[in-house]
Amino acid sequence: MAKLMGNLQITAHPATEAEKAHFEVLFVPYAGRLNTKKVRIQIHDDLVAFLMDLKLSEDESAKWAGRARAQGVVLISSFERADSLLKEMGLLA
Repeated sequence: MAKLMGNLQITAHPATEAEKAHFEVLFVPYAGRLNTKKVRIQIHDDLVAFLMDLKLSEDESAKWAGRARAQGVVLISSFERADSLLKEMGLLA
């Protein structure tokens, strides 16, 4: 079980004619070439739950989800998690 360190990028996309509003979450590693994937989340409450599944506290999850909704893009820096957790959550291929 290797630990990976990087940034967690959360991007809010407003609704358009072609698609509904949604959030995209992406793990950006500090070093190494990894096959990372974006996870698409439809609503704010699901984003909070997703972040909690990534082992953030409920307060931290709500704070980051709220910032993403208000600012459009946020980076959670120094995000370190086991590669197995990131794979399980769909952030690594």
